[in-house]
Amino acid sequence: MLQLAHSHKRAHRRPYKRTLRCSCGTVLLMFPASVIVILVLAAIVVDFGLIRVQTQQLKDVAASAANDALGALDVDALRSTGIITFNHNTAHKLVNNTVRSGPLPDSNVKSVRITQTGEELWEIAVTLESSFKFVFAPALPGRHHTHRVTVTERVLTVL
Repeated sequence: MLQLAHSHKRAHRRPYKRTLRCSCGTVLLMFPASVIVILVLAAIVVDFGLIRVQTQQLKDVAASAANDALGALDVDALRSTGIITFNHNTAHKLVNNTVRSGPLPDSNVKSVRITQTGEELWEIAVTLESSFKFVFAPALPGRHHTHRVTVTERVLTVL
């Protein structure tokens, strides 16, 4: 009988009551949330890092195109008259060829300016524009799937 009384007591015990200080299971909730935060931050870093690299490539293409536009110097006019002139149509063609053969062939040539800034000092400025697509941003809500970049590179030359 003693055993029956003892088992009877055990059946009427109060269930284990959790206190507010118990942190059982919080790691199970915090770990997935922190992984999601880290993944979102990594996606932002990848997207903006890629845009930064592509912007630098666009700057390099614009600088190369500005250097190539020096080939538009009208050498025949310089030899016959001694006056320095540039053929603007040739400069535009040279810039377009450089852009189309570069790493970003879809870039738009906004302008090619050739100006005389001094007696023997000339400036050639090439402005390019391009749109770059984000990699991870389209997975997020919103309309920001591309980033438009405009760069201008200048070449100064003394003739």
